[in-house]
Parts: sequence; structure tokens; C-alpha cells
Amino acid sequence: MPHIRLASTVSFAALTLAGCIAAAPPNEQELALINSASSQILPATQAERDFADKQDLLNQAKFWSGEYEKNPNEYQAALKYARVLRAIGSSARATEVASQALVLKPGDVELTLLYAQASLDQGKAADAAVALARAEAQGQGDWRILSIIGVTMDSLDQHPGAQDYYRKAIALSPDNPKILANLGLSYALDGKPGLAEQTLRQAMALPGADSRVTQNLIVVLGVQGKFEEAEKIAGTDMPKTLMESNREYFRSMLNPSRSWENLRGTQN
Repeated sequence: MPHIRLASTVSFAALTLAGCIAAAPPNEQELALINSASSQILPATQAERDFADKQDLLNQAKFWSGEYEKNPNEYQAALKYARVLRAIGSSARATEVASQALVLKPGDVELTLLYAQASLDQGKAADAAVALARAEAQGQGDWRILSIIGVTMDSLDQHPGAQDYYRKAIALSPDNPKILANLGLSYALDGKPGLAEQTLRQAMALPGADSRVTQNLIVVLGVQGKFEEAEKIAGTDMPKTLMESNREYFRSMLNPSRSWENLRGTQN
């Protein structure tokens, strides 16, 4: 790093001349050089980090990449960097960063969630399950951990077990639309459309329910042949022409019980 060596040379020269003459104050160019060298070593201030978090994802990724390179062992830098990596679609790199950070903070809820989500993004449910099992073994009672264990088990076709975990999560966070949405979809994957519809309707009626809940309910209604109801709920979310074109798709899903596997693509 040439900047750092030059800054050190300036400081060394000032020290050797100190016994002879008073050292001249650094000029603007020298100050800029010293500040530049320091900024490459020292972490950004909290104000700088807060400002970076308000930027677009690519600028956030660039900023947190720099902070992580300064000190890969710093918790906040690793967590923020892994989050933004997943947000920009770099799930493989996100799992690497989160995994390394978990060595220093085994069982940490935020890092475990990130690692599990990024692993699921890549279709690596088994990897997610291992990390989640460690967090659960350490007594982490966070509903998010329990809910994503359910998602992981659904991905491994263990639907009854997944539903047990969703119920545990609901016990910790009642009337949570995210958990209910996952539970409803699990019922659908388990070939229980009636329970799926009932649970998704319950989730949709709660504050905080997002468009994914509605979309999942539309699919569940369509699979049961309730096309008019699905169209009514879809409203502006799904144009009528698109709903009409999906009728054949929904009908094709009514026959084999394993056709419920097609719903996996809508899993949260």
C-alpha cells in the first residue's frame, strides 16, 4: 500500500529533524495523503455507516466490502456485508461470509438466519438445516429460527415436521402473517388445500401481510378449481387475461397429489 509507506516516511522525517529545527506543519497535500492512508486502515464511523446504509444496493455492497476487508472478524461488517450480498443475488458469497462469522459467534440468530436463507436460495436445504440445528441446540427461542426451520423441512419434503415448527413459532409470535403464510403453504405442499386456504385467509386478514400471501392464496384457490374466487381476490394484482391463461395450469394441478410440488416455487 504505497500511501501508507509514504505517510510513514513523512512522519519519520519529521521525527529525525525534531532535534534540529521545528517541524513545518503538513500542507494540504500531505494531510490528504495521511487521511487517505488512515481511511484504508480504520473502520468507518457509525455516521458514515448509517449514511452508506441509505444508498442503493450496489453502493452498499461496495462500502461493506471495504469494511469487511479491513476486519473480517468484525461482527457488524460481516453481518451487513452478508445481507447486502444476498440482496444483490450473491447468495453463494453470502453463505461464505456468514459461515466464517459464525465461527466466532456460533449460534448467533442474525448470522444463522442469513446463512440459512442464502443456503436455501441455492437449493442447499441440508446446509441450512445443519446451521439451524446448531442454533436450536443452543436454545435460541427466536420465532424466525423456528419458522425458517419449517421452511427448510418443507424443502426436504418433511411437511408434518415443518408444520410442528410453524406452530411453535406462532406460539412465540401469535397472529404473525409471515409464519401463517408459511404454514398455509406447507399445508398445500402436504396435499391439504382446505387447511391451506383457511390458514392463508387468516394470514391475509392480518396487518403486515404482503402480496405473497395473496398470491399463494390465489394459487391454492385455483388448484381447487375456485377460479371465480381466485379472480376476485386477484383484482388488480393479476390481470384477467393472465388469470384466464392460468386456468389450464390450475386444472392440471388438480389431478396427481404430488402436483402440490409445483407450489414450491412460491415458498417464502
